[in-house]
Amino acid sequence: MTGKTPLQSRAAALVGPFAGGKTSLFEALLFRAGAIPRQGKVKDGTTVGDASPEARNRQMSVEPTMATAEYLGEHWTLIDCPGSVEFLQDSYNALGVVDAAVVVVEPDPARAVMVAPLLKFLDERAIPHLLFINKVEGAGARLREALEALQAVSDRPLVLREVPIRENDKVVGFVDLVSERAYKYRPGQTSDLIKIPDALQDEETLARQEMLEHLADFDDHLMEELLEDVQPPKDEVYGDLAKDLAEDLIVPVFFGSAEADAGITRLWKALRHEVPAPEAAAARAGIDMAGPAAAKVFKTVHAAHTGKLSYARVFAGEFADNQGTETGRISGLFVPVSGSPTKAAKAGPGEVVAFGRLDGVATGAVIGAPARPGMPPFNWSRCSAWP
Repeated sequence: MTGKTPLQSRAAALVGPFAGGKTSLFEALLFRAGAIPRQGKVKDGTTVGDASPEARNRQMSVEPTMATAEYLGEHWTLIDCPGSVEFLQDSYNALGVVDAAVVVVEPDPARAVMVAPLLKFLDERAIPHLLFINKVEGAGARLREALEALQAVSDRPLVLREVPIRENDKVVGFVDLVSERAYKYRPGQTSDLIKIPDALQDEETLARQEMLEHLADFDDHLMEELLEDVQPPKDEVYGDLAKDLAEDLIVPVFFGSAEADAGITRLWKALRHEVPAPEAAAARAGIDMAGPAAAKVFKTVHAAHTGKLSYARVFAGEFADNQGTETGRISGLFVPVSGSPTKAAKAGPGEVVAFGRLDGVATGAVIGAPARPGMPPFNWSRCSAWP
């Protein structure tokens, strides 16, 4: 609208092994941001993601699904990526354009090995990523054991950001280790702020100290504070978390339940406040955001009504429908609203769009300005298949 500052456009990919709950988390994030009126369920075939007949029949993602949302003053594109090995190339392509990845896993130590190739891929390319341990609503969720198993397959330290509050062996809330505030889940509503349970005080203190020690490995000032038994200011801790995530030095770990709407707001806030700005993703793609108009293609589809669509993230300049580019004229410009391509007049830096009928453009190409040497192309032979 005229007179308003344009929202910054961000992008994140949800990735992880098959059956981890990525599509349910995709749905929960969209619902919590107000982008969809109700939260659908995979088993009912009512989700924004996995909307194709093939995906519904298989009960699994077979291609990336994109949707937009606004959260705390920012415009986001979320990409729900398939986890099954035969569709992993699409996931890797999407990771080449996003600001960060949310790696979705289950609280099952036996399945930790399944995420090893993905973590290796992310670290080789220094792509910031967070872990979200999903499906913790069940009794006996083995969070600590799962975290230990996941650390065994991660080159980067996993930094727990919260500890669970349990009742009758079920996770019903969490204590945030930076703010040291406790919250109890209320499905469909904002979590209740509560007093930290007395029985959890020692565990919270120990977990917070472990988090600070991880951060102190990359911050000499923080190390001095800890050695002098000085409690660092919260702003300093948040700043270290954001810096270390941006540089792929640490992997923050959150938990919750997508289907039960637990931990979703906390994850949104981490994305909003701690994920780096689009300039970092542009640099990995070899594109100067201050340079000529440029967008990197990460997905190509052939749709019945629109013909060929080249999904890309705009990193520099602006593109408009019917605009000429170095690779042809754009015949239709679309944005992924609620999982479906919707006509748009123009798109600017940070946005994910689909360009219509650029017949000479392949996945991985840069539309507009040529790319500088940046993130290396994915070499499938270097990465073993997921078990």
